[in-house]
Amino acid sequence: MIEEGGRLAALEHHIRGFWDGHIVEPATWERGPILERVPRFATYRVRPLRVGAAWVYVTVGCSLVGASREGMEFFIMCPFADEVHSETLAMVGHLHSFEAHRLDVGTVIAIGRPWMGESRMDHLLVSLPYPYGPDLEWASREAGWARFLWVLPIHRSEAEFIKRRTLDDFESLMDDAGANVIDVDRDPLV
Repeated sequence: MIEEGGRLAALEHHIRGFWDGHIVEPATWERGPILERVPRFATYRVRPLRVGAAWVYVTVGCSLVGASREGMEFFIMCPFADEVHSETLAMVGHLHSFEAHRLDVGTVIAIGRPWMGESRMDHLLVSLPYPYGPDLEWASREAGWARFLWVLPIHRSEAEFIKRRTLDDFESLMDDAGANVIDVDRDPLV
């Protein structure tokens, strides 16, 4: 088994390699209980290459807690840099660190506040990394085969729709609407 330091280095290498050419910089949230549950937790901020493209915040370290392999890491896309995204990912990582609250594709999280500023979206959907595909989703053996999943801000009505219907139905609505996933306050689809 690969030691923890080696896995962390491989996770960071995975992120930097995937976003080759981008500025990738530490943007870690260290307040609150995250480091008690996920001692090696870090977040990185990926700067877009062009105006209007998504900023990305991504975790490193969540996959080391409670899993010997195939643990989860998370990312969120946003229209501009803001430390609230590091805080959000710390909350997601903290929640995921509890066996009873393990996150996976299709999990919906009520975050108790808007995802950004005055947005009406106050839930997150854990999703496959559709904007980036399997090259981001699956890290190497050296990184413990970690899986990178997308946390997508959604409206309460959308969260309820997913619970009533299916994740596939919601994803179809997103595709059909051509929803702008980095719009701070996009209109609800349902």
